[in-house]
Amino acid sequence: MINTFDNYSKDIAKDKPGDESFPEIKGRVESKLMSMWHNVKYGWGGKIRQNFSKEQPVWLLGRCYHRKFSPVSSMENSVELTNTADNKLTNEQHHNQMHHHYDVQELYDVQEYGTDAIEGEIAECQWEEGFKRDFCSRLWMTYRREFPTMNGSNYTSDCGWGCMIRSGQMLLAEAMVRHFLSRSWRWDAESQIHITHDDNMHRKIIRWFGDSSSKNSPFSIHTLVNLGEETGKKAGDWYGPSSVSHLLRQAVKLASQENADFDDVNVYVAQDCTVYIQDILDECLVPEPPTGPVTPWRKKSIETFKHGSSNMHWKSLILLVPLRLGAEKLNPIYGNSLKTLLSTEYCIGIIGGRPKHSLYFVGFQEDKLIHLDPHYCQEMVDVNQENFSVHSFHCKSPRKLKLSKLDPCCCIGFYCQTKNDFDNFVASVQPYLLPIRQSPQPTSSNSSPEPNYPLFVFSRSRSSEHQVDEVVESVYKPMQQQLRNMMNQHETNETWSDDDDETDEFVII
Repeated sequence: MINTFDNYSKDIAKDKPGDESFPEIKGRVESKLMSMWHNVKYGWGGKIRQNFSKEQPVWLLGRCYHRKFSPVSSMENSVELTNTADNKLTNEQHHNQMHHHYDVQELYDVQEYGTDAIEGEIAECQWEEGFKRDFCSRLWMTYRREFPTMNGSNYTSDCGWGCMIRSGQMLLAEAMVRHFLSRSWRWDAESQIHITHDDNMHRKIIRWFGDSSSKNSPFSIHTLVNLGEETGKKAGDWYGPSSVSHLLRQAVKLASQENADFDDVNVYVAQDCTVYIQDILDECLVPEPPTGPVTPWRKKSIETFKHGSSNMHWKSLILLVPLRLGAEKLNPIYGNSLKTLLSTEYCIGIIGGRPKHSLYFVGFQEDKLIHLDPHYCQEMVDVNQENFSVHSFHCKSPRKLKLSKLDPCCCIGFYCQTKNDFDNFVASVQPYLLPIRQSPQPTSSNSSPEPNYPLFVFSRSRSSEHQVDEVVESVYKPMQQQLRNMMNQHETNETWSDDDDETDEFVII
């Protein structure tokens, strides 16, 4: 096999004498063969049957698509889960009746945004079309081949090892879309006759994730791998969700020093499943910037208010919470809590996957999570060209994974544009962090029932003060120490490789 490969590479080299050396030709052929193998292995080479239930609602990052809720005429035909004063659900009621009782509201104004459905069309077609447009508008970061060599290595492709980094890129890209374009923005692949501001911003966001070491691409895989070298990683190594979350924080921090577009963005990574609110306020509340020209995409994100005797400005928050929800397998008591968080308007997704196979989760239907899969290897796109193609950064084929197959190590992300959003986020998600056991545990007379630990907790203090904070004396202290030990052990023995041949259940629209 090796001799055949070498002979094939040499035959190609003979056709292009003097243009490329044999090692370069061999590397290109090897990269293409590897990408072809992975595309076939992960199901990207064949036609996939549709597999969505028409009777159950589909949730996608805070939007609900269901024919029962579809108005006669709207752009997206989706509803949000809201907790109003007259419609409050208890934690248990929300888990048990998640798809039944909502404060239904139409999200978009038809006159302003137009419509996807013809007046009087069947509601079933409307919600499916709305879900299609919403899913296809998410940015899709996948394996790429034939990109510039990474510093200190011979890698020209991340095929086989970069899946968790790509999942992290998708999580960050969703936050950037929320920040600069809003959750309501939709990509229209067919209508590119008149280039709008949103189209330019769309391309600009993609350019930030381009596969090169250029300063125009501060969140490229090259940049993230270079940042990983500070923790002992190198190109070709696998990463876990917690490691990637810290890389994203560092990348945004460095990018803000070079690019004013990121002045109003801050990434915070929770520590030991604890979100320290005072740390977030310290980082996100900054003195009001001097008055001057404001770019169009920053107008809507600027929020100033009085804090003490000075005017303060809120930097939009990207909150990343690494979680460990079990030892070897996902503890099933956390399933409904994860789905509930995915249904909130603040959630930007979950990075994790099944063992040895990273994925980016954006929604769910019943007990199956909807995700974007980074394991499709595509040719690199030169994002520095003026009119580069964006089609390969959007996926039309959502896939589903049973919740029970989810690896217990994951990271969930949230985006809070304003301080009011953050305050509402803290108040609204806390009731859903404590899991509900489906049936009472059998207990003996000499043993007490096992406590239900929440997914994560909020502390009003700073992380530097946690030794004297009330959280230390709470019921969560043993959980924090246990999770710290498990996550440290997991990060030491990263196994997010792509050598698992278990197949997904996937769908196409």
